[in-house]
Amino acid sequence: MNAASILVVEDDRSAATYLKLLLEENGHQVTTAGNGVEALVALESASFDLMLTDLRMPEMDGLDLTSHVQQRWNDLPVILITANSDVSDVVAAMQLGAINYLVKPAAAPVVLAAVNKALRTHKRSRQSHVGVGDIVGESRGVVEVRHLVSLAARSDVHVLITGETGTGKELVATSIHGNSALSSGPLVAHNCAVSPRDLFESEFFGHLKGSFTGADREHKGLLTRAHEGVLFLDELEALELAHQAKLLRVLDDGVVRPVGSESAHEVSVRFLAATNLDPQQMMADKTLRDDLYYRLRGFEVRLPPLRERTGDIPLLVAHFLSEDSPGVHPDAMETFCRKPWPGNVRQLRNAVLSAQAAAGSSMIGVRHLSIDPTPLSGPDPASNELKVSGSTLRDLERSAIEQTLRECGGNRSRAAASLGIDRSTLRRKLKEFSLDS
Repeated sequence: MNAASILVVEDDRSAATYLKLLLEENGHQVTTAGNGVEALVALESASFDLMLTDLRMPEMDGLDLTSHVQQRWNDLPVILITANSDVSDVVAAMQLGAINYLVKPAAAPVVLAAVNKALRTHKRSRQSHVGVGDIVGESRGVVEVRHLVSLAARSDVHVLITGETGTGKELVATSIHGNSALSSGPLVAHNCAVSPRDLFESEFFGHLKGSFTGADREHKGLLTRAHEGVLFLDELEALELAHQAKLLRVLDDGVVRPVGSESAHEVSVRFLAATNLDPQQMMADKTLRDDLYYRLRGFEVRLPPLRERTGDIPLLVAHFLSEDSPGVHPDAMETFCRKPWPGNVRQLRNAVLSAQAAAGSSMIGVRHLSIDPTPLSGPDPASNELKVSGSTLRDLERSAIEQTLRECGGNRSRAAASLGIDRSTLRRKLKEFSLDS
C-alpha cells in the first residue's frame, strides 16, 4: 500500500500517539487533531486520503464531525473509533457516511487492515467516473432527468436543481460536472444551511490574515477555490436575501475581493445550485430574489420524489448492495417497495446499507430491516404512516420528521441519519416547525 496522508482525530493523547506511531511505522503521513473543531481547521488547510475519528470528544463529537465532512469533503473516507460497541451510535455514524468502525482498544493488525481496506476502496472510487448512467432508474421522470443532465453537461450555463431532500441533487451536480468541459477543474460543494451568517463574506470571498478577530491565517474563499471549475450550492433556500445580492454581483461581473484586501481578482465559475423548496413559492414569499433565480436557471432539473417512481425501488436496492451480497429476500424487497420513504433515495440507501450490515453474509430478510415492515396501505386505521394524499409538501416534511423522531426514541443523530440529512439541517427544521422543544 502506497503512503497516504491520514488525519487522526482523538482527544485522548495516548491513543492519538499510539495511532500516529503505528501508521507512520507503516509509511503513512499522519496529522493529529484533539477534537472535531481542530479537525475542520486541518481539513481546510491540507488534503487527506483518510480520517480516523473518535466518537466521544469535547466541542464537536465524531457524529457531528462526520456530518460536516460529508457536507464539505464527501469523497474523504471516515473510520469511526469508539470506546464501546453502542450499536445505535455506530449505525448513526455509518448512515452519516462513516465506512467502518473500530472498538477501543483496537489491535495493530485490526487497525492496519481497516486502514488499508479503506484506502484501496477510496482509490477505486476516485478513479471511477460518475456518469449520467449512475442516476439509477427507468421511470419516465428519471429518464427525463438523465436527458436534462446530458444537455446541461454539454452546456456552460448555470443550473438550478430542485427536488425534495434525499432525491439525489448532489449526484446530479457531480454528473453534470464530470461530463462537462470543466471536468478537469475543481468541483467545490457548499451547504448554505451550515454557513454561519456573519461569516458569509469570508466563506465565499475569503479573507486575509488579521482581517478580523480570529483570522490567524489567510483563507481562500469558495469562489476562488472553484475558479475554472464548478461551485455547487446546496440548500439555496438557506441563503439570506442580502447574501443573495452579493452572490448575484459575482454572477454579473465575476469579481471577488477578499475580506481585508484592497484589491480584487476575477474568477471564472460555473454555478450549480440546489433547493428542496419550490422556487416559484420562494419568490412569492420573498425568500428568493427573482433576478438570482433567473440567472441560475439556465437549465432547471427537477428530481422526482421516490413516491412518484416506486417502480425504480428494486433497481435502487440492487444498486446499493455490495458486490458480495447474496441479495434480498422477496418479502424484504416487498417491504422496501411498499414504504413511503419521506427521505427519498438517501433514506432508502441508508436502510439498505443498515440491513446489509445486520445480515452480514446472509440474504437480507425482513428481520434485518430497521424499518417497520407494516405495508403502506395496511388495514390498521391507527397506522402512523404518512398521509400523502391531500397533504402539502410542508405537511409531509413535518410529519416525516415527527414520525422519524418517534421511531428513533427522540435520538436526533439517528433521526437525522434515517432521514438522510445532517444534524444541523435537522436542528434548523425542528426550529422551523416549532418542534425544537
